[in-house]
Amino acid sequence: MKQAFSFLLFFPLLLIPSACKKSEIEIQGHRGCRGYWPENSIYGMLEAIKQGVDVLEMDVVVSKDLEIVLSHEPFFHHEICLDPNGNLIYESTQEAYNIYEFTYEQIRNTRCGTFPHPRFPLQKQKSYYKPTLSEVIDTVEKVSKHLNKLIRYNIEIKARDEWNGIFHPDYRAFADLVAGVIYRHGITEITTVQSFHIPTLQYLHHAHPSLKLVLLVDEDEDLAKKYKQLGFTPDVLSPHYSHVSVPWIKFAESRGMKLITWTVNDAETAIKLVNMGVHGIITDYPDSIHKAVKNK
Repeated sequence: MKQAFSFLLFFPLLLIPSACKKSEIEIQGHRGCRGYWPENSIYGMLEAIKQGVDVLEMDVVVSKDLEIVLSHEPFFHHEICLDPNGNLIYESTQEAYNIYEFTYEQIRNTRCGTFPHPRFPLQKQKSYYKPTLSEVIDTVEKVSKHLNKLIRYNIEIKARDEWNGIFHPDYRAFADLVAGVIYRHGITEITTVQSFHIPTLQYLHHAHPSLKLVLLVDEDEDLAKKYKQLGFTPDVLSPHYSHVSVPWIKFAESRGMKLITWTVNDAETAIKLVNMGVHGIITDYPDSIHKAVKNK
């Protein structure tokens, strides 16, 4: 049975004053607020807003009927989801639950978030379905209007060469679908689109020049090599925090880019990065990182 989400059910939490205040450093809620609520859920997005984030960071994949859906993996992950029949999923077989082979109606009737997360002990258990990107935007925009606060979006396209035609359509079609949602909701100016996948970013740069783009660089990737491979200057350079250095921050600034790093969950590291000059931090714990930044 479908469960329609009403942001009003969660809304009282937004009325509780937050101890966090704005800072010049951009704070992004990683997958919403993964430290406290299930990732890429509407509950997590609303908690992140309550904790004072500037930007909601989220991941998107594609359903069989070409809906853009919030999920970090293009399958139902064993750590956070049950299978469509309500049974546990095993790590060895989780890729068989390929979201690209499910209609959105089937996805919406599949439950996640019902058991403790093994790596996030503070995360609350709350049954949820994987929402569409459109539903998340509609909900956030209602809350943003009520609070008279601008909330921005950072949307990651989860594409890989080896996933083309298996876990998602051709990466260009995937990118067009995401761009279409952004255009329809009129959020181009307050949205960045990020990816680790170079061809996706290159395609967006040429086909959708109005979109702001973010180059993601993983911990085991060569930052200089990947930046050169991209072939153009994105709006944001977003490396794993282990790559961050003052020269890279200055390099980004000299080319008109922001340097926003991920995923930083401890205050000591956050303060060190802020003192180095990063422009933003992506975190699973927006409240504690925001507090650390404010008191630096």
